[in-house]
Amino acid sequence: MMMRRRALLITSLSGLCAPLLAQEKLLLELNQASRAELESLPGLGVQLVERLLTARANAPFSNWADLRQRVRGIGPSSAKKLSALGLRVNGQAYVD
Repeated sequence: MMMRRRALLITSLSGLCAPLLAQEKLLLELNQASRAELESLPGLGVQLVERLLTARANAPFSNWADLRQRVRGIGPSSAKKLSALGLRVNGQAYVD
């Protein structure tokens, strides 16, 4: 009986939490993100993350145009994809 209650409780909680987690989009601020956080994004490999961190160490990125100008490998399509994944520059999403 106790096992059945636990199973029911777990099922109920996961059913309630799943929609909330699906709706919540995790945002990642480029000017504050760690190496590990950046490398966790699809499309950001080790070398590109290294270029991002090196450029950021010189000065924080002011906007997406600044980022694209200073970091080789970030073009319009990759910026759009990264923004859709939750990457932000000064809190801003990429806009075409």
